[in-house]
Amino acid sequence: MASAEAAVAYYTSGHADLGVAYEDGAFNFHFHGEGAVIDGVEVGDREYAASDIIIHGGVAATVVLPEGFVLPGLGRSAGDTVWILPWNQEEGLPFLGTASEELNPADWIGGITFTLGNVTSPSGNGEFALWRYTPFGEVAQDLSTVTGPNSVITSTGSHDHFNWGFTEPGLWEVELTASGQHATDGLISATETFRFQIVPEPSTALLGGLGILGLFARRRR
Repeated sequence: MASAEAAVAYYTSGHADLGVAYEDGAFNFHFHGEGAVIDGVEVGDREYAASDIIIHGGVAATVVLPEGFVLPGLGRSAGDTVWILPWNQEEGLPFLGTASEELNPADWIGGITFTLGNVTSPSGNGEFALWRYTPFGEVAQDLSTVTGPNSVITSTGSHDHFNWGFTEPGLWEVELTASGQHATDGLISATETFRFQIVPEPSTALLGGLGILGLFARRRR
């Protein structure tokens, strides 16, 4: 597994996406910073190869699940400690989504699918999940190494945010495949591995607070 020190840059807070563009008949599946803080500096509109970025969740990502709360996708419940990059923008944490805004919906049949591949956790026994909340505050599971599903379909030309959950600290590698049906070129896909450093933080990290209760109470803005 790659070491954290091998990364070119650390993304520590602000807005960014795992973006999909269509170039020369192929997907360019990349990290897109747009208001992201990378190596301590806020960047505007900038793209990075997946291998050039580590997505960093500092101590503010640490959450002890409150009484009565269950996260089936992580296999965790009240009293358990998990690490969450939230779907709401929180100071000091990455606000990470997926985006296919560079694609023209008229060129595609159906949506863009993000499929979960290999997930490597620090201990080899960790669990990973992606989820959102319904208007009633219920968990809407998108991806999970515990319960599934292993893919989520998003609208072509869209922008979506999720909660990114991890069950242990350390360096994670999450493999994702973006795929879609082009109207003339057929099935197009690309696979990349994105790295997440979930505490301990590197020396470049900018740490902030997370309103833990707000993580469960608020809906996406």
